[in-house]
Amino acid sequence: MEFKEKFCPVCKNKNDRDAIVCVHCGASFDRYPPETGVTTKNADIPDLIAGEILNAPIEKELIPEDGIAIYAAGSAKPLYLRFDTELIFGRKTDEPSDVPILDLTELGGYQMGLSRRHAMIRRTDEGYELIDLFSTNGSWLNEERMVPNKPYRLVSGAQLRLGRMRLLVLYNPRKKKNPE
Repeated sequence: MEFKEKFCPVCKNKNDRDAIVCVHCGASFDRYPPETGVTTKNADIPDLIAGEILNAPIEKELIPEDGIAIYAAGSAKPLYLRFDTELIFGRKTDEPSDVPILDLTELGGYQMGLSRRHAMIRRTDEGYELIDLFSTNGSWLNEERMVPNKPYRLVSGAQLRLGRMRLLVLYNPRKKKNPE
């Protein structure tokens, strides 16, 4: 007998069979194996990794003037990136893509529930915006669950959770061009 879905041990909602975090409440299925007897008392166990990013040494002078810096929990080195208009967070595939992909496989992307095309960051006149690309395990911006395909303003210092992967995004404010 094969199951097509699984139920979250915290919120009891249906999820895709391959999901590793609940798409409704964000609970990790790895954190709550069936024998632990999940109750509402242990449903909100704090994630210890979140503080790890905030305590990382941040070198603002290394952030590219026209790019971003991404600090990942559990990684010693930040990523410094420049891109023209859009960048996809995900895992590299053999499929061709018009948009460059930031392959997070080496940072444990697969194990942390990152979809191949999980989320997209897009440059705007004011800075950047983030869009969840209907990812299997969901995206959170500053602990707020993102609605798929809806753009969210991404401020410098924002914390992202893509599946279970935690990221901190920093960038320098864009300089306004003088109208001539």
